[in-house]
Amino acid sequence: MREKPIFRRRVLPFVPRAVLLGTAACAVLAIGCAPSGYYRSTSSSLDSLLTTNAQLQKRLVTLEREIASTKENVQATRASSDTRLSELNQRMDMLQGKLEESGVRFTQLAQKVEGVKQRISATDAQAGGTRDTTAAVMDPDEAFKAAYSDYTAGRYALAKAALTEYLRRYPDTEVSDNAQFLIGESAYNTGDFQGAIEAYRKVVENYPKGDKVAAALLKAGIASARIKDTAASKKYYALVIQRYPKSDEARIARERLAQKTP
Repeated sequence: MREKPIFRRRVLPFVPRAVLLGTAACAVLAIGCAPSGYYRSTSSSLDSLLTTNAQLQKRLVTLEREIASTKENVQATRASSDTRLSELNQRMDMLQGKLEESGVRFTQLAQKVEGVKQRISATDAQAGGTRDTTAAVMDPDEAFKAAYSDYTAGRYALAKAALTEYLRRYPDTEVSDNAQFLIGESAYNTGDFQGAIEAYRKVVENYPKGDKVAAALLKAGIASARIKDTAASKKYYALVIQRYPKSDEARIARERLAQKTP
């Protein structure tokens, strides 16, 4: 028969009680000391996180306010732009209406001018026509308007011819002096300064009581200056100042006399 093993009890070495108590005390002290430093570190980290979070919250609030302000500004700008666009559209509509109205008036005036020109052509074509018959066919007001429309449109050669014909037919109307002055202006605008001077002189000679004399003298002086006739230019300026000392033309004449090159 196999013999049963014999289990022997292990005898632990004897540890004095004082040593055990000291070891336990040290363990307790170690356990008590470790959590104190850990809690302080954790509390500091938590405070830092809370501070950072608070700063982020403030920045978030500031950003929200800036976004709200920007949105309001954008809306206000858009509203202002819409208002301006509406005003511009209204102005464009008004201008379009005025343009259409001007176009209608221009068309009517052009038709009248064409009618006058046809009358003049028909009258000139008549054989043996007298001056009285011509006057009966051609209306003076319409004839002057037709010539003046050519002048305002910059058709100076046509205007000069039409105004010259007007004065041949109607030399003594209320606007005859104006017609003579515009002949000078038409010549001046085409660079014919000598022809302009002659036309201005006719205003002074033929219509001395008209309201275009001062302007004619001044423009004669200016035209003389353009052809380097300084003596004639100063003479016309002096006449303006002498005859019409309080007029705008006299003021301009004084200014030009004060210049080295009048």
